[in-house]
Amino acid sequence: MKSTLENEILLKFGVPEIEGIKKENLNLKFEGEDCYKFSLFNKEERIFSMDFYIRSGRIQNLYNRNQPDDRKYLKLQLLHVLNDNIRKKGISTYYLNRLVTYAKEQGFTHIKVLVNPDDEAFKEDKKDNALNLEQLKSFYKKFEDKEIKIEF
Repeated sequence: MKSTLENEILLKFGVPEIEGIKKENLNLKFEGEDCYKFSLFNKEERIFSMDFYIRSGRIQNLYNRNQPDDRKYLKLQLLHVLNDNIRKKGISTYYLNRLVTYAKEQGFTHIKVLVNPDDEAFKEDKKDNALNLEQLKSFYKKFEDKEIKIEF
């Protein structure tokens, strides 16, 4: 039986149209227990992963006690297209749009993004079609508007 959190993620984030991949072969699997982590699979191959979390109100209040009240945020830990052949086909854009919409619905004003394309976790990845640090920051900033600020 799926948890409420899992159902919420699956419903709000869904499965994108991806050029060259049959939609019926795509499956979104929730993998988080205490976070919002899920992956998109093409049949059995993991092709995308996303991981974000929301601090509880009490912890966030302690963390932000010296910050203005409008800095309620969620933190994007991972947004990663694993298969270099399907990078730049709109998968990250699709899910980041969903994240921004979700953040607004939940009353968040900021999304903090961990941007580190050279992280140890990616050292085995092919770099074909991958963005460098500055390109990634520019990509994320495109999603900023008057309601949501993107921070690094």
